[in-house]
Amino acid sequence: MGLYLRQIWKKLNLTQQFGLTAGLVMIAGMLVIGFWVDEEIKRGVTLNAGTSAALYMDTYVSPIASELKDQDSLSIGPILALDEVFGAPLVAERVLAVRILKPDGVVVYADDLEIMGQKLDVSAGLAAAAGGEVFAQYFARGERTEINGEPVEVPVLEIYSPIRMLWSGEIVAVLEFYQDASIVEASLSAARNRSWLLVGAVSFAMILALLGIVHSGSILIERQKNELHKRAKENARMAQRLERASGRSAQLSEQHLRRVSADLHDGPAQLISLAALRIGSLPLKKSDKKSAGELAAITGALDEAMGDIRDICRGLSLPEIENQSLSQIITNVTESHRMRTETEVEVEMEDVSVAFEPHEKICIYRFFQEGLNNAFRHGGGKDQRVKVMNMGGGNIGFEVSNAVDDVKSDARQGLDKTSGPEHGGLEYGGLGLLGLRERVEALGGEFGFECSLEKGARLHMVLSTGSKAG
Repeated sequence: MGLYLRQIWKKLNLTQQFGLTAGLVMIAGMLVIGFWVDEEIKRGVTLNAGTSAALYMDTYVSPIASELKDQDSLSIGPILALDEVFGAPLVAERVLAVRILKPDGVVVYADDLEIMGQKLDVSAGLAAAAGGEVFAQYFARGERTEINGEPVEVPVLEIYSPIRMLWSGEIVAVLEFYQDASIVEASLSAARNRSWLLVGAVSFAMILALLGIVHSGSILIERQKNELHKRAKENARMAQRLERASGRSAQLSEQHLRRVSADLHDGPAQLISLAALRIGSLPLKKSDKKSAGELAAITGALDEAMGDIRDICRGLSLPEIENQSLSQIITNVTESHRMRTETEVEVEMEDVSVAFEPHEKICIYRFFQEGLNNAFRHGGGKDQRVKVMNMGGGNIGFEVSNAVDDVKSDARQGLDKTSGPEHGGLEYGGLGLLGLRERVEALGGEFGFECSLEKGARLHMVLSTGSKAG
């Protein structure tokens, strides 16, 4: 049930969530405030009605009951006078029962003759009136069903009023009477309705005002969210275009390097070879030692230049890898490294069923080529290891590692230097770590290099292939 409610909650927009929450909070607050106001109105109306009734009754009763100052009972004269007062039509139709008690609870007058002279328990109302306060308590219709054994079907107002001496103000007795509270009930109902209407109207106005503010903010947030989604999609499209452009640029660069390699091989390399052959076939006199030495020097220089050109061509050109699988690319680059350096390379390759784009294959080849040559150049080819890892989520990890005996400054600064010949890198003039990193990051990948005596050198990259399957 809780999970179902959370799912429904998540489907609501900000305005709906706020409206629902604020509505519940406002309703709870309205109920609390409404009931509190209702009780305060009830208390105030009851006290006002009781005080008014007590003052009215005290006007007639106090002069008659003044003899209670010196005795605990009334003579026949005051009793008859009280009967006449309480029997008057205006009083009789409103007053349901009446008693006059001494502060200790002794009944000195009552319309129920059976309790005359009895001592009743001192109630809270009697104690309050004996202390000089008017005590009034309201009983709604049905809460007080009988008085003096007689059934009651109307709301009742129970009142205790002190009876004082006219001049001294001394309390000599307490007047207890029960009044028909139908008028009080009507006043309470009207006041209650007005208070609930006011509280409800104010709460509703507050909800509407706050809801309007939140709704305006929600519309603004939704508009900004839509714009952000639109910008994100545009950025994603631009990133894809940039990646494709980078891939095409890498392919064009490799094609250009391949043409340069072919041109070097077919042009200057052939001419140098021809020059070396022609020089070697020139007839020399045995006595001309100076010319022979110069020819030997020229031939050596031409051979050295030829070797340099071959090294450059070997580094510039790539095998035809566009149609090769990842395992074939790994095999080609490791076998080429073994043949060139006469060192061993351990290969660890997990199952990777991904169809790489041509520019990604070029990047992978260059990564392993650069890493293995750096391992041979800086680590002497010790413990060379190549790894391919399926990292999940369409991410493929590639790693080249080797052991090192000494962490050289150029190895520690690997990402801050290129690795061409002029920087202590490979003879063929490779990309260098900086150029390799730029190529990897242009494809949206991650690139890193660490080197320490304890863990050795580790060159790694991660390419995100999305959902491409081989």
